[in-house]
Amino acid sequence: MMEVEVPFGSTVLQVVQKVAEIGGANLKDLILRNGGIDGNLIVMLNKKDVSTLGGIEISVSEGDEIALLPHVQGG
Repeated sequence: MMEVEVPFGSTVLQVVQKVAEIGGANLKDLILRNGGIDGNLIVMLNKKDVSTLGGIEISVSEGDEIALLPHVQGG
């Protein structure tokens, strides 16, 4: 787990970009694509998929938790 401070009104995308910046080039390559979050990841905000909340451009509040999970496939 990592705590990150961001300006008031920051979006989920901005928080993830900040985490990628802190984590370095390898992490950035894993989670960011074409200015957004890699489509192979599920982005959760407070245990809810952000796609059901309005997408990665929704604002975060103090104490919110963001999780990035890989899509799991199998047979």
